[in-house]
Amino acid sequence: MNDKLVLIISGTAVFDLTLMAVLSWIKSKNKPSAFWLGCMFFAASAAILNNTCIFDNNGSIILYHIGVISNLSFGGLLISFVKSFLNPKSRIIHFDWRLFIPSFLYLPFIALCIIEPHWSTNTIDMSEAGQMSVFGKTYNLMIVFYSIGSNIYMLWKIRKLKSIAKAVPAKTIKEFLLMMLILQLVAFVPFILKLNIRYIILYMPIVGQIFFLYIFVRMSFSMNLFNYHGISQFTTENNLKYATVKFKEDKAEQVLSQIIELINTKKPYLRIDYTLTEMAKDLNILPTTLSMIINSKLNCSFPDYINSFRVKKSVELLNNEINRNFTIEAIAYESGFNNRTSFYKAFKKQTGKLPSEYLKKRQKKELV
Repeated sequence: MNDKLVLIISGTAVFDLTLMAVLSWIKSKNKPSAFWLGCMFFAASAAILNNTCIFDNNGSIILYHIGVISNLSFGGLLISFVKSFLNPKSRIIHFDWRLFIPSFLYLPFIALCIIEPHWSTNTIDMSEAGQMSVFGKTYNLMIVFYSIGSNIYMLWKIRKLKSIAKAVPAKTIKEFLLMMLILQLVAFVPFILKLNIRYIILYMPIVGQIFFLYIFVRMSFSMNLFNYHGISQFTTENNLKYATVKFKEDKAEQVLSQIIELINTKKPYLRIDYTLTEMAKDLNILPTTLSMIINSKLNCSFPDYINSFRVKKSVELLNNEINRNFTIEAIAYESGFNNRTSFYKAFKKQTGKLPSEYLKKRQKKELV
Protein backbone atom coordinates (compact mmCIF):
# COMPACT_ATOMS: atom_id res chain seq x y z
CA MET A 1 0.00 0.00 0.00
CA ASN A 2 1.17 3.52 -0.80
CA ASP A 3 2.74 5.17 2.26
CA LYS A 4 1.00 8.50 1.68
CA LEU A 5 -2.36 6.79 1.40
CA VAL A 6 -1.76 5.00 4.71
CA LEU A 7 -0.90 8.31 6.40
CA ILE A 8 -3.98 10.03 4.95
CA ILE A 9 -6.33 7.24 6.03
CA SER A 10 -4.71 7.03 9.47
CA GLY A 11 -4.82 10.79 9.93
CA THR A 12 -8.51 10.86 9.01
CA ALA A 13 -9.19 8.05 11.46
CA VAL A 14 -7.39 9.87 14.29
CA PHE A 15 -9.35 13.06 13.58
CA ASP A 16 -12.72 11.29 13.37
CA LEU A 17 -12.20 9.19 16.49
CA THR A 18 -10.90 12.13 18.53
CA LEU A 19 -13.89 14.24 17.45
CA MET A 20 -16.30 11.47 18.42
CA ALA A 21 -14.55 11.14 21.78
CA VAL A 22 -14.86 14.86 22.50
CA LEU A 23 -18.54 14.98 21.44
CA SER A 24 -19.29 11.98 23.66
CA TRP A 25 -17.52 13.54 26.65
CA ILE A 26 -19.45 16.78 26.16
CA LYS A 27 -22.69 14.84 26.59
CA SER A 28 -21.45 12.73 29.51
CA LYS A 29 -22.78 15.08 32.21
CA ASN A 30 -26.24 13.53 32.06
CA LYS A 31 -25.27 10.26 30.39
CA PRO A 32 -22.31 8.47 32.03
CA SER A 33 -22.39 5.83 29.30
CA ALA A 34 -21.33 8.59 26.87
CA PHE A 35 -18.21 9.14 28.99
CA TRP A 36 -17.12 5.51 28.67
CA LEU A 37 -17.98 5.49 24.97
CA GLY A 38 -15.78 8.57 24.52
CA CYS A 39 -12.92 6.81 26.32
CA MET A 40 -13.25 3.87 23.93
CA PHE A 41 -13.02 6.22 20.96
CA PHE A 42 -9.96 7.88 22.52
CA ALA A 43 -8.25 4.52 23.10
CA ALA A 44 -8.70 3.63 19.43
CA SER A 45 -7.50 7.10 18.36
CA ALA A 46 -4.40 6.89 20.56
CA ALA A 47 -3.52 3.44 19.19
CA ILE A 48 -3.88 4.53 15.56
CA LEU A 49 -1.88 7.73 16.13
CA ASN A 50 0.92 5.76 17.79
CA ASN A 51 0.95 3.16 15.00
CA THR A 52 0.94 5.88 12.35
CA CYS A 53 3.96 7.61 13.90
CA ILE A 54 5.77 4.28 14.07
CA PHE A 55 4.89 3.53 10.43
CA ASP A 56 6.32 6.94 9.46
CA ASN A 57 9.50 6.25 11.50
CA ASN A 58 8.61 9.05 13.95
CA GLY A 59 7.74 6.90 16.92
CA SER A 60 7.50 8.51 20.36
CA ILE A 61 7.86 6.48 23.56
CA ILE A 62 5.39 8.77 25.36
CA LEU A 63 2.76 8.27 22.68
CA TYR A 64 3.59 4.57 22.68
CA HIS A 65 2.88 4.34 26.42
CA ILE A 66 -0.37 6.28 26.06
CA GLY A 67 -1.50 4.02 23.24
CA VAL A 68 -0.69 0.79 25.08
CA ILE A 69 -2.05 1.79 28.49
CA SER A 70 -5.30 3.16 27.03
CA ASN A 71 -5.84 -0.03 25.04
CA LEU A 72 -5.02 -2.20 28.05
CA SER A 73 -8.00 -0.38 29.59
CA PHE A 74 -10.29 -1.17 26.65
CA GLY A 75 -11.84 -4.23 28.30
CA GLY A 76 -12.60 -2.22 31.45
CA LEU A 77 -14.00 0.64 29.37
CA LEU A 78 -16.23 -1.78 27.48
CA ILE A 79 -17.63 -3.35 30.65
CA SER A 80 -18.16 0.07 32.25
CA PHE A 81 -19.95 1.31 29.12
CA VAL A 82 -22.32 -1.68 28.98
CA LYS A 83 -23.17 -1.46 32.69
CA SER A 84 -23.79 2.27 32.43
CA PHE A 85 -25.83 1.89 29.23
CA LEU A 86 -28.09 -0.71 30.87
CA ASN A 87 -28.70 1.66 33.78
CA PRO A 88 -29.94 4.80 31.97
CA LYS A 89 -31.32 6.44 35.11
CA SER A 90 -27.90 6.68 36.72
CA ARG A 91 -26.24 10.09 36.46
CA ILE A 92 -22.98 9.15 38.21
CA ILE A 93 -19.80 7.85 36.56
CA HIS A 94 -18.88 4.74 38.55
CA PHE A 95 -15.20 3.78 38.37
CA ASP A 96 -14.27 0.22 39.33
CA TRP A 97 -10.47 0.05 39.60
CA ARG A 98 -10.51 -3.75 39.37
CA LEU A 99 -11.53 -3.51 35.72
CA PHE A 100 -8.30 -1.64 34.95
CA ILE A 101 -5.79 -4.00 36.55
CA PRO A 102 -4.14 -4.74 33.13
CA SER A 103 -3.33 -1.02 32.86
CA PHE A 104 -1.77 -1.04 36.32
CA LEU A 105 0.37 -4.01 35.28
CA TYR A 106 1.89 -1.84 32.57
CA LEU A 107 3.18 0.76 35.02
CA PRO A 108 6.33 -1.26 35.91
CA PHE A 109 7.36 -1.20 32.24
CA ILE A 110 6.94 2.58 32.16
CA ALA A 111 9.12 2.81 35.26
CA LEU A 112 11.69 0.53 33.59
CA CYS A 113 11.81 2.81 30.53
CA ILE A 114 12.40 5.82 32.80
CA ILE A 115 15.16 4.12 34.79
CA GLU A 116 16.77 2.46 31.76
CA PRO A 117 16.25 4.74 28.69
CA HIS A 118 17.63 2.13 26.32
CA TRP A 119 14.39 0.16 26.79
CA SER A 120 12.51 3.10 25.29
CA THR A 121 14.84 3.34 22.32
CA ASN A 122 14.81 -0.40 21.76
CA THR A 123 10.99 -0.55 21.92
CA ILE A 124 10.51 2.17 19.30
CA ASP A 125 13.27 0.84 17.02
CA MET A 126 11.79 -2.66 17.02
CA SER A 127 8.29 -1.30 16.41
CA GLU A 128 9.46 0.74 13.42
CA ALA A 129 11.04 -2.45 12.06
CA GLY A 130 7.68 -4.25 12.42
CA GLN A 131 8.87 -6.30 15.39
CA MET A 132 8.05 -6.48 19.10
CA SER A 133 10.09 -7.13 22.20
CA VAL A 134 9.06 -9.71 24.79
CA PHE A 135 7.34 -6.94 26.74
CA GLY A 136 5.61 -5.69 23.59
CA LYS A 137 4.29 -9.14 22.74
CA THR A 138 3.14 -9.72 26.32
CA TYR A 139 1.20 -6.48 26.65
CA ASN A 140 -0.27 -6.65 23.15
CA LEU A 141 -1.52 -10.17 23.77
CA MET A 142 -2.93 -8.92 27.06
CA ILE A 143 -4.81 -6.21 25.15
CA VAL A 144 -6.20 -8.78 22.71
CA PHE A 145 -7.35 -11.36 25.24
CA TYR A 146 -8.72 -8.86 27.77
CA SER A 147 -10.63 -6.99 25.08
CA ILE A 148 -12.15 -10.11 23.53
CA GLY A 149 -12.68 -11.73 26.93
CA SER A 150 -14.55 -8.69 28.26
CA ASN A 151 -16.78 -8.68 25.20
CA ILE A 152 -17.65 -12.37 25.53
CA TYR A 153 -18.18 -11.95 29.29
CA MET A 154 -20.69 -9.11 28.79
CA LEU A 155 -22.55 -11.08 26.11
CA TRP A 156 -22.80 -13.98 28.55
CA LYS A 157 -23.76 -11.63 31.37
CA ILE A 158 -26.76 -10.16 29.54
CA ARG A 159 -27.98 -13.43 28.04
CA LYS A 160 -30.79 -13.36 30.62
CA LEU A 161 -32.12 -10.23 28.90
CA LYS A 162 -32.98 -12.28 25.82
CA SER A 163 -36.62 -12.41 26.88
CA ILE A 164 -37.03 -8.62 26.78
CA ALA A 165 -36.48 -8.02 23.09
CA LYS A 166 -38.68 -4.92 23.31
CA ALA A 167 -36.23 -3.21 25.63
CA VAL A 168 -34.18 -0.99 23.33
CA PRO A 169 -31.07 -0.78 25.56
CA ALA A 170 -30.72 -4.56 25.83
CA LYS A 171 -31.32 -5.15 22.13
CA THR A 172 -28.98 -2.38 21.09
CA ILE A 173 -26.18 -3.36 23.44
CA LYS A 174 -26.25 -6.94 22.17
CA GLU A 175 -25.91 -5.64 18.63
CA PHE A 176 -23.04 -3.41 19.76
CA LEU A 177 -21.21 -6.29 21.48
CA LEU A 178 -21.66 -8.67 18.56
CA MET A 179 -20.34 -6.10 16.09
CA MET A 180 -17.42 -5.35 18.40
CA LEU A 181 -16.62 -9.06 18.76
CA ILE A 182 -16.59 -9.53 14.98
CA LEU A 183 -14.19 -6.60 14.60
CA GLN A 184 -11.93 -7.94 17.34
CA LEU A 185 -11.78 -11.44 15.90
CA VAL A 186 -11.13 -10.23 12.34
CA ALA A 187 -8.48 -7.79 13.56
CA PHE A 188 -6.77 -9.72 16.32
CA VAL A 189 -6.76 -13.38 15.25
CA PRO A 190 -4.41 -12.76 12.26
CA PHE A 191 -2.34 -10.49 14.53
CA ILE A 192 -2.00 -13.27 17.13
CA LEU A 193 -0.99 -15.77 14.45
CA LYS A 194 1.58 -13.46 12.83
CA LEU A 195 2.52 -11.22 15.76
CA ASN A 196 3.28 -8.57 13.15
CA ILE A 197 2.56 -5.03 14.26
CA ARG A 198 2.35 -3.80 10.65
CA TYR A 199 -0.85 -5.78 10.20
CA ILE A 200 -2.55 -3.62 12.83
CA ILE A 201 -1.00 -0.44 11.41
CA LEU A 202 -2.53 -1.10 7.99
CA TYR A 203 -5.81 -2.64 9.13
CA MET A 204 -7.14 -0.62 12.06
CA PRO A 205 -7.34 2.86 10.47
CA ILE A 206 -9.57 1.53 7.69
CA VAL A 207 -11.88 -1.09 9.18
CA GLY A 208 -11.70 0.30 12.72
CA GLN A 209 -12.74 3.78 11.60
CA ILE A 210 -15.74 2.46 9.67
CA PHE A 211 -16.81 0.34 12.63
CA PHE A 212 -16.48 3.10 15.22
CA LEU A 213 -18.33 5.56 12.99
CA TYR A 214 -21.17 3.06 12.77
CA ILE A 215 -21.14 2.58 16.54
CA PHE A 216 -21.12 6.33 17.15
CA VAL A 217 -24.14 6.91 14.90
CA ARG A 218 -25.98 3.86 16.25
CA MET A 219 -25.38 4.74 19.88
CA SER A 220 -26.31 8.37 19.25
CA PHE A 221 -29.77 7.35 18.13
CA SER A 222 -30.23 4.66 20.78
CA MET A 223 -28.91 6.76 23.65
CA ASN A 224 -30.38 10.07 22.41
CA LEU A 225 -26.77 11.23 22.76
CA PHE A 226 -27.44 14.55 21.10
CA ASN A 227 -31.17 14.87 21.68
CA TYR A 228 -32.66 15.53 25.07
CA HIS A 229 -36.36 15.93 25.61
CA GLY A 230 -36.55 18.91 27.90
CA ILE A 231 -39.38 21.01 29.21
CA SER A 232 -38.74 23.59 26.52
CA GLN A 233 -40.29 21.22 23.99
CA PHE A 234 -43.63 21.50 25.71
CA THR A 235 -43.74 25.21 26.58
CA THR A 236 -46.45 26.22 24.15
CA GLU A 237 -48.62 29.22 24.90
CA ASN A 238 -51.51 27.05 26.11
CA ASN A 239 -49.35 24.81 28.28
CA LEU A 240 -47.63 27.74 30.00
CA LYS A 241 -51.03 28.90 31.15
CA TYR A 242 -51.56 25.64 33.03
CA ALA A 243 -48.15 25.78 34.63
CA THR A 244 -49.06 28.81 36.76
CA VAL A 245 -52.79 28.34 37.43
CA LYS A 246 -54.69 25.45 38.84
CA PHE A 247 -56.20 23.09 36.33
CA LYS A 248 -59.95 23.16 35.99
CA GLU A 249 -61.63 20.01 37.26
CA ASP A 250 -62.98 18.93 33.87
CA LYS A 251 -59.56 19.45 32.23
CA ALA A 252 -57.86 17.40 34.93
CA GLU A 253 -60.35 14.57 34.44
CA GLN A 254 -59.74 14.69 30.72
CA VAL A 255 -55.98 14.37 31.19
CA LEU A 256 -56.52 11.57 33.71
CA SER A 257 -58.55 9.66 31.11
CA GLN A 258 -55.75 10.16 28.60
CA ILE A 259 -53.21 8.81 31.11
CA ILE A 260 -55.29 5.68 31.73
CA GLU A 261 -55.80 5.15 28.00
CA LEU A 262 -52.07 5.52 27.36
CA ILE A 263 -51.27 3.01 30.11
CA ASN A 264 -53.81 0.46 28.88
CA THR A 265 -53.08 0.70 25.16
CA LYS A 266 -49.34 1.33 24.85
CA LYS A 267 -48.12 -0.03 28.21
CA PRO A 268 -45.24 2.46 28.38
CA TYR A 269 -44.33 1.25 31.89
CA LEU A 270 -42.63 -1.76 30.28
CA ARG A 271 -39.90 0.56 29.00
CA ILE A 272 -37.18 0.62 31.63
CA ASP A 273 -36.25 4.23 30.87
CA TYR A 274 -39.78 5.67 30.82
CA THR A 275 -39.89 9.00 32.65
CA LEU A 276 -42.38 11.68 33.67
CA THR A 277 -41.01 13.91 30.90
CA GLU A 278 -41.62 11.23 28.27
CA MET A 279 -45.20 10.66 29.42
CA ALA A 280 -45.76 14.44 29.36
CA LYS A 281 -44.50 14.48 25.79
CA ASP A 282 -46.85 11.62 24.86
CA LEU A 283 -49.77 13.59 26.31
CA ASN A 284 -48.56 16.96 25.02
CA ILE A 285 -48.63 18.68 28.42
CA LEU A 286 -46.03 20.06 30.82
CA PRO A 287 -44.28 17.58 33.13
CA THR A 288 -45.18 19.79 36.12
CA THR A 289 -48.84 19.66 35.14
CA LEU A 290 -48.76 15.91 34.69
CA SER A 291 -47.12 15.45 38.08
CA MET A 292 -49.74 17.66 39.71
CA ILE A 293 -52.64 15.65 38.22
CA ILE A 294 -51.15 12.28 39.18
CA ASN A 295 -50.53 13.44 42.74
CA SER A 296 -53.94 15.07 43.21
CA LYS A 297 -56.14 12.60 41.32
CA LEU A 298 -54.35 9.32 41.99
CA ASN A 299 -52.87 10.27 45.37
CA CYS A 300 -49.41 8.97 44.49
CA SER A 301 -46.19 10.02 42.77
CA PHE A 302 -45.36 9.27 39.15
CA PRO A 303 -42.74 6.59 40.06
CA ASP A 304 -45.19 4.81 42.39
CA TYR A 305 -47.93 4.98 39.76
CA ILE A 306 -45.74 3.48 37.03
CA ASN A 307 -44.24 0.91 39.40
CA SER A 308 -47.70 -0.31 40.40
CA PHE A 309 -48.25 -1.53 36.85
CA ARG A 310 -44.76 -2.97 36.68
CA VAL A 311 -45.33 -4.93 39.88
CA LYS A 312 -48.66 -6.16 38.55
CA LYS A 313 -46.88 -7.34 35.40
CA SER A 314 -44.15 -9.06 37.44
CA VAL A 315 -46.80 -10.92 39.49
CA GLU A 316 -48.37 -12.17 36.25
CA LEU A 317 -44.98 -13.38 35.06
CA LEU A 318 -44.19 -15.05 38.39
CA ASN A 319 -47.54 -16.88 38.30
CA ASN A 320 -47.01 -18.09 34.76
CA GLU A 321 -45.50 -21.57 34.64
CA ILE A 322 -43.84 -20.79 31.31
CA ASN A 323 -41.55 -18.35 33.11
CA ARG A 324 -40.41 -20.68 35.88
CA ASN A 325 -36.88 -20.83 34.50
CA PHE A 326 -36.59 -17.04 34.50
CA THR A 327 -34.36 -15.43 37.08
CA ILE A 328 -35.72 -12.71 39.37
CA GLU A 329 -33.61 -10.18 37.48
CA ALA A 330 -35.07 -11.29 34.14
CA ILE A 331 -38.59 -10.89 35.54
CA ALA A 332 -37.66 -7.41 36.76
CA TYR A 333 -36.40 -6.30 33.34
CA GLU A 334 -39.40 -7.89 31.61
CA SER A 335 -41.67 -5.85 33.88
CA GLY A 336 -39.92 -2.55 33.16
CA PHE A 337 -37.54 -2.20 36.11
CA ASN A 338 -33.97 -1.21 35.32
CA ASN A 339 -32.32 -3.03 38.21
CA ARG A 340 -32.92 -5.66 40.86
CA THR A 341 -32.88 -3.21 43.79
CA SER A 342 -35.67 -0.96 42.48
CA PHE A 343 -37.72 -4.05 41.63
CA TYR A 344 -37.40 -5.48 45.15
CA LYS A 345 -38.23 -2.13 46.74
CA ALA A 346 -41.33 -1.53 44.60
CA PHE A 347 -42.52 -5.14 44.92
CA LYS A 348 -42.22 -4.99 48.71
CA LYS A 349 -44.04 -1.66 48.82
CA GLN A 350 -46.91 -2.88 46.63
CA THR A 351 -47.36 -6.43 47.93
CA GLY A 352 -45.76 -6.41 51.37
CA LYS A 353 -43.46 -9.25 50.35
CA LEU A 354 -40.18 -9.66 48.52
CA PRO A 355 -40.33 -11.49 45.15
CA SER A 356 -38.51 -14.46 46.67
CA GLU A 357 -41.02 -14.60 49.53
CA TYR A 358 -43.88 -14.41 47.07
CA LEU A 359 -42.45 -17.32 45.08
CA LYS A 360 -42.02 -19.47 48.21
CA LYS A 361 -45.61 -18.81 49.27
CA ARG A 362 -46.88 -19.71 45.81
CA GLN A 363 -44.86 -22.92 45.78
CA LYS A 364 -46.26 -23.94 49.17
CA LYS A 365 -49.81 -23.49 47.87
CA GLU A 366 -48.99 -25.67 44.86
CA LEU A 367 -47.73 -28.47 47.11
CA VAL A 368 -50.86 -28.46 49.26
